[in-house]
Amino acid sequence: MIYPSRGVYYNLPFWVTIYNHVSLSYFAAISRLSTDDLAAQRSNIHLSLAERELRANLSSAQFQQDLIRRWLETLQAEPATTNESVPAMERRKAALIVKAKEYQDELNAQMPNDPPITVSQLAETQKQLKAKERTLAEKRAKVKAFQGLPPNVDVARHKLKNAREEQMKLIQLRDRLLDRMVSGVS
Repeated sequence: MIYPSRGVYYNLPFWVTIYNHVSLSYFAAISRLSTDDLAAQRSNIHLSLAERELRANLSSAQFQQDLIRRWLETLQAEPATTNESVPAMERRKAALIVKAKEYQDELNAQMPNDPPITVSQLAETQKQLKAKERTLAEKRAKVKAFQGLPPNVDVARHKLKNAREEQMKLIQLRDRLLDRMVSGVS
């Protein structure tokens, strides 16, 4: 019979107690190794991300270094041009202004003209168009209602009066038929 008491098993063979202790230590070791493996994988991912970021920063720094080197070469070569005389600089300035005007004229020729309508004007036009469409729909409904009537107003009124009289006769006929049906059922 086995009586567990506070983690100690009584009446067990010695090898069972050792086996339980050894299997628990194997499980703990495997668990520890698994945890360490996951931590190593996580660290590897973080390091690869940091490496990518450092490579991107290195590339950016190299580009900026090349750019600075070119600027320095340009600035160091420029003092030779600053030794030009004032009249030569004025001629160069005038030539650049003429060239800039030519470029501006060419640009203006290639650019499309200003749109004939602005967005706000377009929105207002759309609102007016919708209002006109509603008015048109109302007028079409009226035309459809009076379709078949003659264009002369007096003749149209006479036809309307005849149609109303005919309608009243039909209503009276319906009422009489309903009364007969009710009296026939009773």
